[in-house]
Amino acid sequence: MSEELGKIEKPSADNSALKRKLYLVQNIQNYFPESKEFKVLLEEYWASISEQLDKLEKTAGIISHIYIEGMWQEFDEASKAISDSNPDCINLVKERVKSGSKYIPIENENIYKTLIDWTRIAQLGFISEDVKKVVEDNYSSIAIKREEYITDKINELKESEAALFIISSGGHKFTEDIEMFNIIPPTLDKMNRWIQDNQESLASQSEQQKEVVASKDEDPQEKSNLWTP
Repeated sequence: MSEELGKIEKPSADNSALKRKLYLVQNIQNYFPESKEFKVLLEEYWASISEQLDKLEKTAGIISHIYIEGMWQEFDEASKAISDSNPDCINLVKERVKSGSKYIPIENENIYKTLIDWTRIAQLGFISEDVKKVVEDNYSSIAIKREEYITDKINELKESEAALFIISSGGHKFTEDIEMFNIIPPTLDKMNRWIQDNQESLASQSEQQKEVVASKDEDPQEKSNLWTP
């Protein structure tokens, strides 16, 4: 990068310059590890993200903080967790951390894990309306707590500071004084078209994998006569 992130000149005192900025990037992972074509598109996506961030930093503000949705760990541990599933993403983050940006965990571990558990329970479906209500109430409650926690973390940004937020989901709401920039490179459209064009073959591969797993798991000697709900 042409500019050192650790050296930030104070912007001119106009409303736009003094606003806090948030650069939003969709965290696209390698959902199809067997496909070389998708891997190339993924590499192109993250390279385009890096280029657009470089340009944005020159006009809107240097990235001082970096957040990754779903991460409560400190940087070294988060890097290890992400490196296998999304090396291009974590490499982008590492480059900017080396240049002076500060990685900050955006999640509370207990809140995030509780939300995941209630999400899994909700996906099972219900017979009882009473149980459904209990799950929905608990899910809503923890989802609100999580959003409040994330919002509080983002609000720690000081006047005129800019941050990169790598998101996995939409729907986040921030205060009006934060100016948001959605980074959407043309490659994202290419990836969506690739998925659409390959839906049939991808579905076929998924079914074949399920059949292989089912055949391996099936063992007549281990079958039980117990009724399972």
